[in-house]
Amino acid sequence: MARIERSIDIDAPPEKVFGELAHWGRLTQWSTITADHDGPERCTGVGEEFDQHLRLAGINVQTHWRVTEYEPPRMLAYEATGPGDSWLRMRQEVVAVDAGSRVQLQVDYELPAGVLGEAVDRMYVERRNQREAEHSLENLKELIEAGAG
Repeated sequence: MARIERSIDIDAPPEKVFGELAHWGRLTQWSTITADHDGPERCTGVGEEFDQHLRLAGINVQTHWRVTEYEPPRMLAYEATGPGDSWLRMRQEVVAVDAGSRVQLQVDYELPAGVLGEAVDRMYVERRNQREAEHSLENLKELIEAGAG
């Protein structure tokens, strides 16, 4: 299992930041790996589901997501399944800091293929996923601070 932890400060109140995180219809505007999304435009509670079409290292991947925790404007958590035995758990926390917010992202995932998948992840995928998480958070910050969120 691999883990990614990243955070970013955004010059906006937690309610606005959380609102953007829960607006699945705009994932393609800030999530660098999201090619498309099928399902509700916004998250409104635990148990909701959507499909996300990802583009990872040049490969199209279909994932299915389910909300496991929903505490506006503070926290949103998901579980996702993908091809093979792959899975992902993601937690997005929004914390008030000074006049803005800090988004804390935690992602745990496992690629298919057992030990081989873990080796490939350590050699290549994990670093790439960490960069994608950083770029996505930077995009989220730009989107919200520009007033589009």
